[in-house]
Amino acid sequence: MPKAIYNFWKQILFPSATLSPTERQRQDAMWHKQILAERNVKVEALLNELGVPENEKPARRRWEKLIADSKREMNEWDWDQAFGHFEGTGDREALYLAIFEHFTKEPRIRRERFHREALQRAKRVSRDLPPVEQREFLAKEIAIAAAHGHIANGHYDEVTQGLSGETLTARDKLYKTLVVDFFIPHLEKFRKVVQERDDFSVVEQHRYYWQPKAQLIKKVDRLLSLCRLQTKAREEEKAEWIYELYMAPKFYTEMERRPGAALEYIYWVQGPECVPEGYESPDEIRWKLEDAFKRQAQQEIDEIKESLRKQYGDTAVAAQEGRP
Repeated sequence: MPKAIYNFWKQILFPSATLSPTERQRQDAMWHKQILAERNVKVEALLNELGVPENEKPARRRWEKLIADSKREMNEWDWDQAFGHFEGTGDREALYLAIFEHFTKEPRIRRERFHREALQRAKRVSRDLPPVEQREFLAKEIAIAAAHGHIANGHYDEVTQGLSGETLTARDKLYKTLVVDFFIPHLEKFRKVVQERDDFSVVEQHRYYWQPKAQLIKKVDRLLSLCRLQTKAREEEKAEWIYELYMAPKFYTEMERRPGAALEYIYWVQGPECVPEGYESPDEIRWKLEDAFKRQAQQEIDEIKESLRKQYGDTAVAAQEGRP
């Protein structure tokens, strides 16, 4: 029986004493680290057993980690239904890509929906415009859809600050605010970060999904050309949904929206080997501070008890504690 399942049923059948929220977090974090460590050991043993050459290990490591995690996150029946065929062929890369597609389905569909709605809006709103202006409106709608599809809804609301409406003026304001003022600089910054990254670093080798930076930059450049209205937009035209761009605030410290967010994500998802030596997550720092506070509080209580005992004897201490 897998350890995670064993621990789950152990807690159901033999519940431990009630834990505080902090104690529960610490226990969950401990189990999480243990599960990932055990997974890593199994993956490395498998790579060595198969005799995978060193230069192929980074890619194979990504495949096997995602495969192992998917089996842990899904029940066996559902996993076999979704991926049994791919596993049966023995093509581990195809299996890995199928799993990746499965777990990124929701944001990809969201991106496609925005694009489809942009095409419908272009037909509806710009039908009375001259052909040149119709094409420009369509190009802007495609750019707006691409920008929206590459950031979360909360971030979108923060950037656009309630801009809405389907008039030409409203859509122009949205294009300028979302695409020109925010998304194009965001893309340019991301392109620079990717250009400067080390494709062979430990942190890159341990990503769930990865592609060479030359390939990624090519996709970013295509998206930039659409957003700048430099590419002639057709109704079927849309930029590919770029996973790394969507996840950029969590993957790269230069792109994070909250200081420390990227390192925290990398630490818990990819592992401590992918962050600077000695790194502590905000949660772990808070737990240490809480421990120090509790020790200090207990020390002060003990000092008060000792002072009362010296002055009034054990009876006063018992009274202070509410004992008969």
